[in-house]
Formats: sequence, C-alpha cells, structure tokens
Amino acid sequence: MSLIRKMLYTVTAAMTLFVVAACGGGSGSSGDSTQNSGTNDGTQSSSGSLSGVVIDGYWQGAEVFMDFNGNFEHDENEPLVTTNAYGQYRFENLDNESFGHPVVAKGTAGVTYDDGLRQYLTDNITMVSLDNDSMRVVSPFTSLHWYYMNNDNMTFEEARNKVMEEFGLPSHQAIFKDFVERSYDNASYQNMVNTSLRMGEYMGYYFSSDNSSTNMREEMMNGFTYMHQNVGWDNFTDDSFVPGMGTMRDNYPINGIQRMGMSN
Repeated sequence: MSLIRKMLYTVTAAMTLFVVAACGGGSGSSGDSTQNSGTNDGTQSSSGSLSGVVIDGYWQGAEVFMDFNGNFEHDENEPLVTTNAYGQYRFENLDNESFGHPVVAKGTAGVTYDDGLRQYLTDNITMVSLDNDSMRVVSPFTSLHWYYMNNDNMTFEEARNKVMEEFGLPSHQAIFKDFVERSYDNASYQNMVNTSLRMGEYMGYYFSSDNSSTNMREEMMNGFTYMHQNVGWDNFTDDSFVPGMGTMRDNYPINGIQRMGMSN
C-alpha cells in the first residue's frame, strides 16, 4: 500500500462525511475499518465519535474497544470495532463518559497483519492508549505511557515527558501522533518506527509468556517491568540491536524505512 493510496482514502472518506453532514446526517459504514462507523471530529456529546490508528507498523484486523472497567478484556457493554488495512478505527454514538476511558487494541497471532513487518503477528499483543485527543493513537509508546502512569504513579504529563526523554522522541506530543505517516520524510519519525517494531516484538513475547497471571492488565505491568529491568529502553533505540526472539528477526528493518509503512 502506498502513501498516496492512504492519502486518497483519507480525502475520499472526508468528502463523503462532508456530503452526509450537509444532507442532514445519516449513518452507515464508510469502508472496512470498523463495525461502527464515525467521523474524526472528537465531539464529546451524547452521540460523539472517536477515530484513531493502531501502530506497531499499521495493524490490520486488530480488535479495538473502549475499556470501561480497566480489565483489558472486551466486555459486552463496551464498544468494539476492527482496524482496516491502514490501522484505522472509528467509534460513533459514544456518550460523554466514554471518552475518559482507555482505548485497548488487541492483535491476534495469525489474524492481525502488521504492515511494518509485512507479516501476521506471531504472538498476541495488547496495547493501550489514554490520550483523549480527537484522533487516538494506540502504540507501544502509548502503552508505555500508560505503564508509567499506573506503575510509577506519574501524571499524564510526567509520563508523556518520560517516554519522550527515554527514547529521544521529536516532541512531547510525538507519541500521540501517527509516526508512521510522518516517517516518510523525517528521520526522527523513521527512528520511532524502528523503535516501535522492536518494542512490539518484546511486548508480544513477554506479555504472552507471563504465566503468573491470567489478568491482562497484570501481564502488561509485569512485561514492561521485565523489559525495563532486563532489556533496557536504550536498546530499543539502537539500530544495531536486533531482538533475539520471534520469526521476524531475520528480516528486521535495521537500516531505514523501506520495509516499513505501507506495501505497494
């Protein structure tokens, strides 16, 4: 998938939504991105909508849900959608309280396709985002942001700045942006993509290997703690560092962006 195709997809979707709004509203699907379709307006009303993107590379076929009770498992009353080929998802008809809850993305081994690796996931991976912007990015960086807030009792801003400092990110808002889209002409965001892919493999390995608990929230806490203590965040920003687990290591995109993003 090329960047041009993604841009055309986005422009077409935006024009369609504009026409619907001009005609007095309406509902329905605008593609294959979700079970519930909505706009990226971030309106926090009784029928608001929330859009976003799931990134390690872009995840296709990942389940995304609003986690009302914080158990990192989808429950019957929680909105559930599925990402499209560009990692995008949309919720609509959300009430005011929904926007304050985490968005959780679950990638399933053999089902969810990682466009950055150009292969299906080999481990189940769960990621989370607490960002309350109109476009909610879910990635390894936002998951680490969640970890710092919950494990180290940091504020939202403290955790955001901590992630930026640990990985040398371009700005304090970089973790909440689509860094894959920005990576095509920006070396700093290219480094973010490489780092994200390295983190993603370890997250899948350690989170799925934790047999101490069947609670996904605890598994994520344990996994990040182990990665911090035994791997070290600095390794994930080292271009010469290749994770030792996982089938993708032989084709790991160490030098540049050409193997990442969207395929042709």
